[in-house]
Amino acid sequence: MTTVADILAKTLYDLGVTHFFGIIGKSICPAALKMVDYGLEMIPGRHESSSGFAAAGYALQTGKLGVAFATSGPGGTNLLTAAAHAKANNLPVLFITGHQSIQELGIPQCQDSSSYLADLAEMFRPATLFSKLVERGDHFGTLLNHALSIALGPNKGPVHLCLPFDVQTERLNDCRIVLPEHEPLLSVSNLNRVLPLLQQSERPLIIAGKGVNRARAHDELVHFAETFNIPVVTSPGGKGAIAWDHPLYHGPCGVGGVPHADEMLNRSDLFIVLGSRLSDMTICNLKRENHPAHLIQFDTDPTFIGKILDSHTLHITGDLKDSLQFLLGTISGHPIPKPKEQPLPPDYTLPLPELTGLSLASILENMSDLLPYDHMLFVDDGSHGFHAVQRYKVKKPGSFVFDAYFACMGNAIGMAIGAKAAARQETIVCITGDGCFMMLGTEIHTAVCNQLPVIFIVVNNKQLDMALKGMQKTTGRIDGTLYEVPMDAAKFAESLGAAAYRAETQAEFATALQSAQRLQQVAVIELLTDRDEIPPTAHRTLNLD
Repeated sequence: MTTVADILAKTLYDLGVTHFFGIIGKSICPAALKMVDYGLEMIPGRHESSSGFAAAGYALQTGKLGVAFATSGPGGTNLLTAAAHAKANNLPVLFITGHQSIQELGIPQCQDSSSYLADLAEMFRPATLFSKLVERGDHFGTLLNHALSIALGPNKGPVHLCLPFDVQTERLNDCRIVLPEHEPLLSVSNLNRVLPLLQQSERPLIIAGKGVNRARAHDELVHFAETFNIPVVTSPGGKGAIAWDHPLYHGPCGVGGVPHADEMLNRSDLFIVLGSRLSDMTICNLKRENHPAHLIQFDTDPTFIGKILDSHTLHITGDLKDSLQFLLGTISGHPIPKPKEQPLPPDYTLPLPELTGLSLASILENMSDLLPYDHMLFVDDGSHGFHAVQRYKVKKPGSFVFDAYFACMGNAIGMAIGAKAAARQETIVCITGDGCFMMLGTEIHTAVCNQLPVIFIVVNNKQLDMALKGMQKTTGRIDGTLYEVPMDAAKFAESLGAAAYRAETQAEFATALQSAQRLQQVAVIELLTDRDEIPPTAHRTLNLD
């Protein structure tokens, strides 16, 4: 006979999970220790939310299930932000929280997870695709099977199981676990309607979102664009879906985008939307009178399909990579429609700002030249993130990770650590800001203790820059946005055991980044930038009429 904790650990091992992330506590001990016994490596975090982000980074890097755990009560509530982040990014993460023993329900307890205080199963429900308290051991197999089938299903995302202490140790005679397998699900009839729409269009445009990166459909995107000679723009989160110098790439649109790409949005008669929800961050500069006549939207989630633009919408469900492969495979022998109006030559370069201090834009223009081709760049939320969307030159498709949708500060720190745990030979870099770093910068210690040599670049302009610039423009006030006592990120990093650098010029930054790559240990580069630099968010104008 085996315990529920045994079954959970063996199932995760059989799924190929190699690491799990969290902070230990009494109520989750049986499950966490069994996972270690089955060969999974525990990465203890410094804050549960960062552990959840790390599990998401692991899931993104591997394509497998990420696993985050926490003890009952506040341990679980600290995971909530990471769960919502995983849901917004369609990342399959299993969140496991502890709970007091079922036999002790109704007795006030420290770190209560029951309905008498902090009902974690209920709290996680809107932040995940499935959340359930496992009240009996003989229910565990059914609930775990269901949770895994949802997390790894067509519309991937996070799930949550709340495991009482006595249920984790309960012994079972039998428990059948079915490991999910990927089966292509295609909207064949709707895919067959794509070619006629392309034949009718004079100015089609591909909007590539983060779904291209999640599906690893970069080759298919390029093949599709080249086959039909259709220009491509990217959403902020879709940055890196295509290499920056591809002849058909016209740059990022929306917040952090370039005017040229927004012009493309406003002059097209057909959008082919690949894995984007078309949030305000993407279409903020699209005028209502310029909504295209037709819209083809590839998305596994129907929530927002046909509800954002005044366009006749064709919804293509199923895996994006599978759908594009099927579509490209059906065009043999058919006349390939070409746009009646050829796209403008891509020219989306922008001049650099003139500042007395160091310009972040100038750093990002050349930064990819200082890194190997095989690297991953995780970008945190804030002004620095949108500077990177606009300026960073992505050479390897899929190597740029940025969440402009849920946009929780500090997420990239944990995600970079989780990705490094999954791919120790790959160069992993994280760009974060001083505001993000003060929230979750202690995770540097997690990286140090687990020998995960991520390179962290901390943009320090001594303020919450995006909030400051936005408030200043709209209200004339900057309340709560200045750090009266600026942080010293280099000293803080050194105190946590990392190698630390400070850079106030482009030359100092280049030297520091090259040195950090040679060291092969956790490194923090504090980048002291001009606080008056205007981020590429100021042109955001939401047109409602």
